[in-house]
Amino acid sequence: MIQIEIKKELREFDLDASLGFGKELAVLTGPNGSGKSTLLRCIAGLERPDHGSVKINDKTVFDHSTETSPDKRNIGYVCQEGALFPWLSVKKNILFGLTKEDINDNKIWLEHLYSELELDHLLKQHPLKLSGGERQRVALARAIAPRPQLLLMDEPFSAVDAVLRPVLRKFIKDLQKDWKVPILMVTHDHAEAYVMADRLFEIVDGKITIIQERGKVIRMPLISY
Repeated sequence: MIQIEIKKELREFDLDASLGFGKELAVLTGPNGSGKSTLLRCIAGLERPDHGSVKINDKTVFDHSTETSPDKRNIGYVCQEGALFPWLSVKKNILFGLTKEDINDNKIWLEHLYSELELDHLLKQHPLKLSGGERQRVALARAIAPRPQLLLMDEPFSAVDAVLRPVLRKFIKDLQKDWKVPILMVTHDHAEAYVMADRLFEIVDGKITIIQERGKVIRMPLISY
């Protein structure tokens, strides 16, 4: 179970986020500048909340007396920019942080990732030679490769072309069902949110409300964004 109760003072408003979800695909939607990316960065440990707590599988990684470093949280994080290392090949980007033992023990899993994300023919390329959609797929593979206990994705399909987007949506949904990993995905695309979500949240000016839970609509979202 993932439990987030955090507060953080921002320039335009205060982020006051409370949400919880289990081994399911949770989606967070809302207008630009509403706190979506900041929330993910606080969960990942890349930004520090002013108050509150973050619990992953009932283990506290942040509260008033605990602050686990990002590399110790076992979280896969796909940011909007991809944040790939331009001096490394696609394959080395994906394998970054994995030990030789990890790689040897998970060869079948890694080959499956390369194939499903259509990266087989790009493994020797470098990020600067890739399209935006290709870079996002590499970032997704890198986040998934270590089999983290929580996967965070910030607009993971925004640079992916319309043909590949539904394929990747299905890949993520199937991955969640097979792997049983909790996933929190951010999108401002209403249609994508409803298609993907087991549990759907909306954030507006730093405040979160639940919209949909396991196919049941709880309330209607704002439609002004």
